[in-house]
Amino acid sequence: MRAERLSGGYGDRRLINNVSLTVDQGEFLGILGPNGSGKTTLLHLLTGTLPAKEGSVYLAGKLLSAYKPKELAQIMAVLPQKTDQAFTFTVQETVAFGRYPFQTGLFKQQTEKDQAIVQEAMEQTGVAAFAQQSIRDLSGGEQQRVYLAQALAQQPRILFLDEPTNFLDLAYQKDLLDLIKRLTKENGLTAVSVFHDLNTASLYCDELLFMKNGTAGPKQKPEYAVTEPHIKAVYDTDVTALVHHSSPTPMIAIQPEQDRVQQLSIPFEALLQARRDVVLVQTEIPLRTLSSAPVGGGFSWSRTLIHKRLPVQADPIGGLTAFLTENGFHLPETCAMASSGRLDRLVYRTYEDGELSVFICVMTGFSIWILFNGYAADQFFVKALMAAEAERVKVLGDRRAEGDILIAATQTQQFKNTDQLLNQLIQVGIAECVKEASKLFE
Repeated sequence: MRAERLSGGYGDRRLINNVSLTVDQGEFLGILGPNGSGKTTLLHLLTGTLPAKEGSVYLAGKLLSAYKPKELAQIMAVLPQKTDQAFTFTVQETVAFGRYPFQTGLFKQQTEKDQAIVQEAMEQTGVAAFAQQSIRDLSGGEQQRVYLAQALAQQPRILFLDEPTNFLDLAYQKDLLDLIKRLTKENGLTAVSVFHDLNTASLYCDELLFMKNGTAGPKQKPEYAVTEPHIKAVYDTDVTALVHHSSPTPMIAIQPEQDRVQQLSIPFEALLQARRDVVLVQTEIPLRTLSSAPVGGGFSWSRTLIHKRLPVQADPIGGLTAFLTENGFHLPETCAMASSGRLDRLVYRTYEDGELSVFICVMTGFSIWILFNGYAADQFFVKALMAAEAERVKVLGDRRAEGDILIAATQTQQFKNTDQLLNQLIQVGIAECVKEASKLFE
Protein backbone atom coordinates (compact mmCIF):
# COMPACT_ATOMS: atom_id res chain seq x y z
CA MET A 1 0.00 0.00 0.00
CA ARG A 2 1.13 3.53 -0.75
CA ALA A 3 -0.45 6.79 0.40
CA GLU A 4 0.62 10.07 -1.17
CA ARG A 5 0.00 13.49 0.45
CA LEU A 6 -3.18 12.26 2.09
CA SER A 7 -5.49 14.81 3.77
CA GLY A 8 -9.03 14.45 5.04
CA GLY A 9 -11.51 14.62 7.87
CA TYR A 10 -15.20 15.01 8.62
CA GLY A 11 -17.25 17.86 7.18
CA ASP A 12 -15.21 21.03 7.27
CA ARG A 13 -12.81 19.61 9.86
CA ARG A 14 -9.50 18.52 8.38
CA LEU A 15 -8.02 16.03 10.82
CA ILE A 16 -5.27 14.54 8.61
CA ASN A 17 -2.79 16.78 6.81
CA ASN A 18 -0.40 15.74 4.07
CA VAL A 19 0.44 12.20 5.26
CA SER A 20 2.51 9.94 3.00
CA LEU A 21 3.53 6.38 3.79
CA THR A 22 4.24 2.98 2.30
CA VAL A 23 3.57 -0.48 3.68
CA ASP A 24 5.34 -3.47 2.15
CA GLN A 25 4.00 -6.99 1.77
CA GLY A 26 4.44 -8.99 4.98
CA GLU A 27 5.05 -5.86 7.06
CA PHE A 28 3.38 -5.20 10.42
CA LEU A 29 2.99 -1.42 10.79
CA GLY A 30 1.89 0.17 14.06
CA ILE A 31 0.27 3.63 14.11
CA LEU A 32 0.62 5.43 17.43
CA GLY A 33 0.01 8.83 18.95
CA PRO A 34 -1.97 10.66 21.62
CA ASN A 35 -5.76 10.87 21.67
CA GLY A 36 -7.04 13.15 18.91
CA SER A 37 -3.89 12.84 16.84
CA GLY A 38 -5.79 11.34 13.88
CA LYS A 39 -4.88 7.65 14.10
CA THR A 40 -8.36 6.23 13.45
CA THR A 41 -9.14 8.90 10.85
CA LEU A 42 -5.99 7.93 8.96
CA LEU A 43 -7.10 4.30 9.08
CA HIS A 44 -10.48 5.26 7.56
CA LEU A 45 -8.70 7.15 4.77
CA LEU A 46 -6.40 4.21 4.05
CA THR A 47 -9.30 1.74 3.87
CA GLY A 48 -11.53 4.02 1.80
CA THR A 49 -14.35 4.22 4.37
CA LEU A 50 -13.68 7.97 4.49
CA PRO A 51 -13.05 9.76 1.17
CA ALA A 52 -9.83 11.75 1.04
CA LYS A 53 -10.06 15.50 0.46
CA GLU A 54 -6.60 15.48 -1.06
CA GLY A 55 -4.06 12.86 -2.02
CA SER A 56 -4.28 9.27 -3.19
CA VAL A 57 -4.09 5.72 -1.83
CA TYR A 58 -2.76 2.85 -3.93
CA LEU A 59 -3.28 -0.81 -3.09
CA ALA A 60 -1.25 -3.39 -5.03
CA GLY A 61 -0.36 -0.66 -7.52
CA LYS A 62 -3.98 0.33 -8.21
CA LEU A 63 -5.89 3.35 -6.96
CA LEU A 64 -8.03 2.34 -4.00
CA SER A 65 -10.98 4.23 -5.47
CA ALA A 66 -10.76 2.14 -8.66
CA TYR A 67 -11.65 -1.11 -6.87
CA LYS A 68 -15.22 -2.36 -6.81
CA PRO A 69 -16.43 -3.09 -3.24
CA LYS A 70 -16.48 -6.86 -3.66
CA GLU A 71 -13.11 -6.84 -5.40
CA LEU A 72 -11.62 -4.76 -2.59
CA ALA A 73 -13.07 -7.10 0.05
CA GLN A 74 -11.16 -9.99 -1.53
CA ILE A 75 -7.91 -8.16 -0.85
CA MET A 76 -8.54 -6.09 2.28
CA ALA A 77 -10.13 -6.84 5.66
CA VAL A 78 -10.80 -4.42 8.53
CA LEU A 79 -11.20 -5.12 12.24
CA PRO A 80 -12.71 -1.99 13.86
CA GLN A 81 -12.51 -1.05 17.54
CA LYS A 82 -16.00 -2.38 18.21
CA THR A 83 -18.72 -3.86 16.00
CA ASP A 84 -22.33 -3.59 17.15
CA GLN A 85 -24.25 -6.78 16.52
CA ALA A 86 -27.87 -5.90 15.74
CA PHE A 87 -28.94 -9.42 14.77
CA THR A 88 -28.70 -12.72 16.60
CA PHE A 89 -26.28 -14.73 14.50
CA THR A 90 -24.25 -17.63 15.75
CA VAL A 91 -20.48 -17.33 15.94
CA GLN A 92 -20.08 -19.63 12.94
CA GLU A 93 -22.57 -17.60 10.87
CA THR A 94 -20.79 -14.37 11.83
CA VAL A 95 -17.40 -15.71 10.79
CA ALA A 96 -18.90 -17.10 7.57
CA PHE A 97 -19.80 -13.56 6.47
CA GLY A 98 -16.09 -13.19 5.77
CA ARG A 99 -16.53 -15.54 2.80
CA TYR A 100 -19.26 -13.43 1.18
CA PRO A 101 -16.92 -11.59 -1.25
CA PHE A 102 -15.91 -14.94 -2.77
CA GLN A 103 -19.37 -16.45 -3.20
CA THR A 104 -21.00 -16.48 -6.63
CA GLY A 105 -24.37 -17.38 -8.07
CA LEU A 106 -27.89 -16.32 -7.24
CA PHE A 107 -28.10 -18.02 -3.84
CA LYS A 108 -24.41 -17.60 -2.86
CA GLN A 109 -24.08 -20.92 -1.08
CA GLN A 110 -20.96 -21.82 0.89
CA THR A 111 -18.69 -24.39 -0.65
CA GLU A 112 -16.73 -27.01 1.24
CA LYS A 113 -13.69 -24.79 0.78
CA ASP A 114 -15.54 -21.86 2.41
CA GLN A 115 -16.56 -24.04 5.33
CA ALA A 116 -12.99 -25.27 5.81
CA ILE A 117 -11.65 -21.69 5.78
CA VAL A 118 -14.30 -20.60 8.32
CA GLN A 119 -13.42 -23.51 10.60
CA GLU A 120 -9.71 -22.74 10.37
CA ALA A 121 -10.30 -19.05 11.18
CA MET A 122 -12.36 -20.00 14.24
CA GLU A 123 -9.68 -22.37 15.45
CA GLN A 124 -6.91 -19.84 14.86
CA THR A 125 -8.71 -17.28 17.03
CA GLY A 126 -9.90 -19.71 19.71
CA VAL A 127 -13.64 -19.31 19.11
CA ALA A 128 -14.45 -22.71 17.58
CA ALA A 129 -15.88 -23.87 20.92
CA PHE A 130 -18.51 -21.11 20.64
CA ALA A 131 -19.47 -21.94 17.05
CA GLN A 132 -23.18 -22.53 17.72
CA GLN A 133 -23.62 -19.84 20.39
CA SER A 134 -25.21 -16.48 19.67
CA ILE A 135 -22.55 -13.82 19.34
CA ARG A 136 -24.68 -11.55 21.52
CA ASP A 137 -24.16 -13.96 24.42
CA LEU A 138 -20.36 -13.54 24.34
CA SER A 139 -18.19 -11.11 26.28
CA GLY A 140 -16.61 -8.12 24.58
CA GLY A 141 -13.27 -9.88 24.34
CA GLU A 142 -14.82 -13.03 22.88
CA GLN A 143 -16.74 -10.95 20.33
CA GLN A 144 -13.51 -9.22 19.31
CA ARG A 145 -11.93 -12.58 18.57
CA VAL A 146 -14.99 -13.61 16.51
CA TYR A 147 -14.68 -10.51 14.35
CA LEU A 148 -10.99 -11.16 13.88
CA ALA A 149 -11.93 -14.67 12.72
CA GLN A 150 -14.39 -13.09 10.28
CA ALA A 151 -11.65 -10.83 8.92
CA LEU A 152 -9.23 -13.76 8.57
CA ALA A 153 -11.91 -15.79 6.78
CA GLN A 154 -11.65 -13.23 3.99
CA GLN A 155 -8.04 -14.42 3.56
CA PRO A 156 -6.99 -10.83 2.94
CA ARG A 157 -3.65 -9.70 1.61
CA ILE A 158 -3.78 -6.67 3.91
CA LEU A 159 -5.47 -6.46 7.32
CA PHE A 160 -6.34 -3.21 9.09
CA LEU A 161 -6.95 -3.21 12.83
CA ASP A 162 -8.06 -0.40 15.15
CA GLU A 163 -6.83 -1.09 18.69
CA PRO A 164 -7.26 -4.86 18.27
CA THR A 165 -6.47 -5.76 21.87
CA ASN A 166 -9.35 -3.75 23.34
CA PHE A 167 -11.47 -5.90 25.68
CA LEU A 168 -8.90 -8.72 25.64
CA ASP A 169 -7.13 -10.05 28.71
CA LEU A 170 -3.35 -10.48 28.62
CA ALA A 171 -3.40 -14.09 27.40
CA TYR A 172 -5.70 -13.33 24.47
CA GLN A 173 -3.83 -10.13 23.63
CA LYS A 174 -0.70 -12.21 23.24
CA ASP A 175 -2.52 -14.97 21.28
CA LEU A 176 -4.07 -12.46 18.88
CA LEU A 177 -0.86 -10.56 18.20
CA ASP A 178 1.20 -13.75 17.98
CA LEU A 179 -1.25 -14.99 15.33
CA ILE A 180 -1.10 -11.79 13.29
CA LYS A 181 2.69 -11.70 13.52
CA ARG A 182 2.90 -15.34 12.46
CA LEU A 183 0.63 -14.69 9.45
CA THR A 184 2.81 -11.79 8.32
CA LYS A 185 5.90 -13.98 8.47
CA GLU A 186 4.49 -17.24 7.09
CA ASN A 187 1.70 -16.10 4.74
CA GLY A 188 2.94 -12.67 3.66
CA LEU A 189 -0.06 -10.93 5.24
CA THR A 190 0.38 -7.17 5.52
CA ALA A 191 -0.98 -5.72 8.78
CA VAL A 192 -1.63 -2.09 9.69
CA SER A 193 -2.84 -1.45 13.21
CA VAL A 194 -3.64 1.48 15.47
CA PHE A 195 -2.28 0.98 18.99
CA HIS A 196 -2.61 2.80 22.29
CA ASP A 197 -0.13 0.51 24.03
CA LEU A 198 3.29 1.71 22.97
CA ASN A 199 5.19 -1.21 24.48
CA THR A 200 2.98 -3.84 22.84
CA ALA A 201 3.32 -2.17 19.46
CA SER A 202 7.09 -1.97 19.88
CA LEU A 203 7.36 -5.71 20.56
CA TYR A 204 5.22 -6.87 17.63
CA CYS A 205 5.49 -4.28 14.85
CA ASP A 206 8.22 -4.15 12.22
CA GLU A 207 7.77 -0.40 11.78
CA LEU A 208 6.12 2.37 13.81
CA LEU A 209 4.47 5.58 12.59
CA PHE A 210 3.84 8.28 15.20
CA MET A 211 1.12 10.89 14.70
CA LYS A 212 0.50 14.22 16.38
CA ASN A 213 -2.04 16.93 15.49
CA GLY A 214 -2.99 15.19 12.24
CA THR A 215 0.52 14.88 10.87
CA ALA A 216 2.79 11.84 10.76
CA GLY A 217 6.49 11.49 11.32
CA PRO A 218 8.70 9.13 9.33
CA LYS A 219 8.13 5.39 9.57
CA GLN A 220 10.88 3.87 11.74
CA LYS A 221 11.92 0.59 13.29
CA PRO A 222 10.88 0.40 16.97
CA GLU A 223 14.44 0.46 18.32
CA TYR A 224 14.99 3.84 16.63
CA ALA A 225 11.52 5.32 17.19
CA VAL A 226 11.07 4.47 20.87
CA THR A 227 13.39 6.84 22.69
CA GLU A 228 12.74 8.99 25.74
CA PRO A 229 13.09 12.33 23.89
CA HIS A 230 10.86 11.21 21.02
CA ILE A 231 8.09 9.80 23.22
CA LYS A 232 8.17 12.87 25.48
CA ALA A 233 7.82 15.12 22.43
CA VAL A 234 4.95 13.13 20.90
CA TYR A 235 2.92 12.61 24.08
CA ASP A 236 3.95 15.75 26.04
CA THR A 237 4.58 13.76 29.21
CA ASP A 238 7.45 12.47 31.31
CA VAL A 239 8.51 8.89 30.62
CA THR A 240 11.44 6.62 31.38
CA ALA A 241 12.99 4.16 28.93
CA LEU A 242 13.71 0.71 30.37
CA VAL A 243 15.84 -2.07 28.88
CA HIS A 244 13.85 -5.14 27.80
CA HIS A 245 15.56 -8.44 28.63
CA SER A 246 14.92 -10.05 25.22
CA SER A 247 14.25 -7.20 22.79
CA PRO A 248 16.45 -4.37 21.47
CA THR A 249 13.44 -2.06 21.78
CA PRO A 250 13.31 -0.05 25.01
CA MET A 251 10.15 -0.31 27.09
CA ILE A 252 8.54 2.99 28.06
CA ALA A 253 7.21 3.63 31.57
CA ILE A 254 5.32 6.72 32.68
CA GLN A 255 6.93 8.73 35.46
CA PRO A 256 4.51 9.38 38.34
CA GLU A 257 4.66 12.91 39.69
CA GLN A 258 5.01 11.80 43.32
CA ASP A 259 8.24 9.95 42.47
CA ARG A 260 9.78 13.17 41.21
CA VAL A 261 8.96 15.28 44.26
CA GLN A 262 9.17 12.76 47.07
CA GLN A 263 12.02 13.47 49.46
CA LEU A 264 13.27 10.50 51.42
CA SER A 265 16.58 9.76 53.09
CA ILE A 266 17.28 6.28 54.46
CA PRO A 267 19.75 6.00 57.38
CA PHE A 268 21.57 2.96 56.00
CA GLU A 269 24.22 2.97 58.73
CA ALA A 270 21.55 2.84 61.46
CA LEU A 271 19.71 0.02 59.67
CA LEU A 272 22.79 -2.17 59.28
CA GLN A 273 22.59 -5.39 61.30
CA ALA A 274 25.89 -7.29 61.45
CA ARG A 275 26.28 -10.66 63.12
CA ARG A 276 28.83 -13.45 62.81
CA ASP A 277 26.84 -15.27 60.11
CA VAL A 278 24.77 -12.59 58.39
CA VAL A 279 24.75 -8.89 57.47
CA LEU A 280 21.32 -7.43 56.84
CA VAL A 281 19.66 -4.17 55.75
CA GLN A 282 15.88 -3.93 55.43
CA THR A 283 13.96 -0.86 54.24
CA GLU A 284 10.29 0.03 54.01
CA ILE A 285 10.63 1.19 50.41
CA PRO A 286 12.19 -0.87 47.60
CA LEU A 287 15.67 0.07 46.43
CA ARG A 288 16.80 -0.03 42.84
CA THR A 289 19.65 -2.56 42.89
CA LEU A 290 22.35 -3.90 40.62
CA SER A 291 24.28 -6.84 41.98
CA SER A 292 26.80 -9.43 40.87
CA ALA A 293 25.35 -11.75 43.52
CA PRO A 294 24.12 -15.26 42.60
CA VAL A 295 20.63 -14.70 44.07
CA GLY A 296 18.72 -11.57 43.11
CA GLY A 297 21.60 -10.49 40.90
CA GLY A 298 21.34 -8.14 37.93
CA PHE A 299 18.91 -5.25 38.08
CA SER A 300 16.05 -5.56 40.51
CA TRP A 301 14.01 -3.78 43.20
CA SER A 302 14.78 -5.05 46.68
CA ARG A 303 13.62 -4.22 50.20
CA THR A 304 16.06 -6.66 51.82
CA LEU A 305 19.83 -6.87 51.33
CA ILE A 306 21.57 -9.92 52.80
CA HIS A 307 25.14 -11.16 52.99
CA LYS A 308 25.25 -14.72 54.36
CA ARG A 309 28.18 -16.67 55.66
CA LEU A 310 28.30 -20.15 54.08
CA PRO A 311 30.80 -23.02 54.45
CA VAL A 312 33.73 -22.91 52.04
CA GLN A 313 32.51 -25.89 49.98
CA ALA A 314 28.82 -24.90 49.99
CA ASP A 315 26.91 -24.23 46.78
CA PRO A 316 26.19 -20.48 47.02
CA ILE A 317 22.93 -20.58 45.08
CA GLY A 318 21.57 -23.63 46.89
CA GLY A 319 22.78 -22.41 50.26
CA LEU A 320 21.37 -18.92 49.84
CA THR A 321 18.06 -20.19 48.47
CA ALA A 322 17.65 -22.57 51.41
CA PHE A 323 18.51 -19.82 53.91
CA LEU A 324 16.02 -17.38 52.37
CA THR A 325 13.25 -19.98 52.34
CA GLU A 326 13.86 -21.08 55.93
CA ASN A 327 13.85 -17.48 57.21
CA GLY A 328 10.84 -16.19 55.27
CA PHE A 329 12.66 -13.93 52.81
CA HIS A 330 11.05 -13.67 49.39
CA LEU A 331 12.33 -13.10 45.89
CA PRO A 332 12.53 -10.84 43.98
CA GLU A 333 12.44 -8.32 46.84
CA THR A 334 15.57 -9.83 48.39
CA CYS A 335 19.11 -9.44 47.07
CA ALA A 336 21.50 -11.98 48.64
CA MET A 337 25.19 -12.73 48.42
CA ALA A 338 27.57 -15.03 50.29
CA SER A 339 31.16 -15.57 51.40
CA SER A 340 32.90 -18.00 53.74
CA GLY A 341 34.43 -15.67 56.36
CA ARG A 342 32.84 -14.41 59.57
CA LEU A 343 30.81 -11.26 59.00
CA ASP A 344 30.96 -9.39 62.30
CA ARG A 345 34.30 -7.88 61.26
CA LEU A 346 33.55 -5.30 58.59
CA VAL A 347 34.26 -1.70 57.63
CA TYR A 348 31.58 0.82 56.82
CA ARG A 349 31.35 4.59 56.40
CA THR A 350 28.82 7.20 55.32
CA TYR A 351 30.12 9.86 52.92
CA GLU A 352 28.17 13.09 52.39
CA ASP A 353 28.23 16.08 50.08
CA GLY A 354 25.37 18.43 50.85
CA GLU A 355 22.11 16.46 50.71
CA LEU A 356 23.70 13.56 48.86
CA SER A 357 24.89 10.65 51.02
CA VAL A 358 26.60 7.36 50.16
CA PHE A 359 26.96 4.42 52.53
CA ILE A 360 29.81 2.00 51.76
CA CYS A 361 30.32 -1.29 53.53
CA VAL A 362 33.18 -3.77 52.93
CA MET A 363 32.78 -7.28 54.34
CA THR A 364 34.88 -10.41 54.67
CA GLY A 365 35.85 -11.65 51.23
CA PHE A 366 35.83 -7.99 50.16
CA SER A 367 32.17 -7.96 49.24
CA ILE A 368 31.13 -4.34 48.77
CA TRP A 369 27.79 -2.63 49.31
CA ILE A 370 27.33 0.89 47.93
CA LEU A 371 23.97 2.33 49.02
CA PHE A 372 22.97 5.90 48.29
CA ASN A 373 20.11 8.29 48.82
CA GLY A 374 19.43 9.74 45.41
CA TYR A 375 18.57 8.97 41.80
CA ALA A 376 20.77 7.53 39.09
CA ALA A 377 20.13 6.11 35.63
CA ASP A 378 20.81 2.43 34.94
CA GLN A 379 23.98 3.38 33.07
CA PHE A 380 25.38 4.89 36.25
CA PHE A 381 24.67 1.70 38.22
CA VAL A 382 26.78 -0.23 35.72
CA LYS A 383 29.57 2.36 35.84
CA ALA A 384 29.50 2.37 39.64
CA LEU A 385 29.77 -1.42 39.79
CA MET A 386 32.69 -1.39 37.34
CA ALA A 387 34.37 1.44 39.27
CA ALA A 388 33.97 -0.49 42.52
CA GLU A 389 35.55 -3.58 40.99
CA ALA A 390 38.43 -1.54 39.52
CA GLU A 391 39.08 0.21 42.84
CA ARG A 392 38.95 -3.10 44.68
CA VAL A 393 41.52 -4.64 42.31
CA LYS A 394 43.69 -1.51 42.57
CA VAL A 395 43.80 -1.68 46.36
CA LEU A 396 44.10 -5.45 46.74
CA GLY A 397 46.60 -5.99 43.94
CA ASP A 398 47.23 -9.71 43.53
CA ARG A 399 44.97 -10.63 46.42
CA ARG A 400 41.76 -12.33 45.29
CA ALA A 401 38.35 -10.97 46.25
CA GLU A 402 35.72 -13.70 46.62
CA GLY A 403 32.88 -11.31 47.41
CA ASP A 404 30.25 -9.70 45.19
CA ILE A 405 29.38 -6.04 44.64
CA LEU A 406 25.99 -4.44 45.22
CA ILE A 407 24.85 -0.98 44.12
CA ALA A 408 21.52 0.26 45.56
CA ALA A 409 19.67 3.59 45.44
CA THR A 410 16.45 5.09 46.75
CA GLN A 411 15.71 6.70 43.33
CA THR A 412 13.64 9.39 45.05
CA GLN A 413 15.86 12.47 45.11
CA GLN A 414 17.48 13.98 42.06
CA PHE A 415 20.23 16.53 42.61
CA LYS A 416 22.31 18.52 40.16
CA ASN A 417 25.58 16.85 39.12
CA THR A 418 24.49 13.65 40.88
CA ASP A 419 26.67 11.35 38.78
CA GLN A 420 29.78 13.48 39.26
CA LEU A 421 29.30 13.75 43.04
CA LEU A 422 28.52 10.05 43.37
CA ASN A 423 31.62 9.13 41.41
CA GLN A 424 33.77 11.20 43.73
CA LEU A 425 32.17 9.84 46.91
CA ILE A 426 32.28 6.25 45.68
CA GLN A 427 35.90 6.33 44.56
CA VAL A 428 37.07 7.96 47.79
CA GLY A 429 34.89 5.71 49.93
CA ILE A 430 35.85 2.43 48.29
CA ALA A 431 39.55 3.24 48.44
CA GLU A 432 39.37 4.11 52.13
CA CYS A 433 37.12 1.22 53.16
CA VAL A 434 38.93 -1.47 51.16
CA LYS A 435 42.32 -0.31 52.46
CA GLU A 436 41.06 -0.40 56.04
CA ALA A 437 39.39 -3.77 55.49
CA SER A 438 42.56 -5.24 53.97
CA LYS A 439 44.37 -4.50 57.26
CA LEU A 440 41.46 -5.69 59.41
CA PHE A 441 41.08 -9.00 57.54
CA GLU A 442 44.81 -9.88 57.61
